[in-house]
Amino acid sequence: MLAVYQAIQYFHNPITDAFFILLSFLGSEPTYILLIVVIFWNVDKRFGFRLAVLFLTSMAFNGLLKDIFQTRRPIGQSGVRSIYLSSATGSSFPSGHSQGAATFYPYVWQRWRRQKVWQAIGIFMILGIGFSRLYLGVHWPGDILGGYFIGTLMVFGFQRLDESLFKLPISLSLKILLSVSLPLLFLLVYHTPAGWQVVGFVIGFTSGYFLEDSFLDYRERTQFVPSLFKTIVGLTLLGLWLWLCSPLTQHYTWVYLPVLTIGGLWTSFGAPYMFRRFGWEGQL
Repeated sequence: MLAVYQAIQYFHNPITDAFFILLSFLGSEPTYILLIVVIFWNVDKRFGFRLAVLFLTSMAFNGLLKDIFQTRRPIGQSGVRSIYLSSATGSSFPSGHSQGAATFYPYVWQRWRRQKVWQAIGIFMILGIGFSRLYLGVHWPGDILGGYFIGTLMVFGFQRLDESLFKLPISLSLKILLSVSLPLLFLLVYHTPAGWQVVGFVIGFTSGYFLEDSFLDYRERTQFVPSLFKTIVGLTLLGLWLWLCSPLTQHYTWVYLPVLTIGGLWTSFGAPYMFRRFGWEGQL
């Protein structure tokens, strides 16, 4: 096993360090959330909603598996050079970075399946992000392969349920009830800070989406400059909210639940409502 790290890290230098740190950063959860928000606000809200549900479910499941397996990372092992340790939180198996990439990009390919350049970028990111975790010395090879496998299973299972699950003829009140109750059940087995964050955002985002779909029907498509402007405004206000609440979340883990619930509601309902009021939404 050590021979693998020695081969990968043999030619390390400041340039390759910076490159793989950047690649690993691009494979972190905040980057994916940012991309999902951009898709939801500007490209295709229904696809963005499904992508968010799939990705956040996959990441919640990843955190649960980490708690179950409790695998130690290679950090501190003789012969392993480990850097960018701030990205190495929790247990080692399965790799959240590789599972996130194997969840996000294959599902996105469905939306842009005819655009080969995006598929090529996706393949590069999936392989590159996994390799970066080995280069940085924060995961074992089995963690990467396990993340790829579980992420692929998540996408496959979600595809089987996708069309039937979101077209069930159920009332808005039942949709809201399920949006709140199902994520809360997950907290019974996954009550870490990350669990509170994911569950809170899922509750807010899914509830807000169903409200938006019933009462607002926001039109997401706009030209590049208006899309860029409203994205900056929307994310700035979301970031301001999270910053204002940070003194509380740093001391009380459970506060993440209401804070991120409001953040999710803002993302899927509050911001689209603001975009409409200011005339920033797309045209039919």
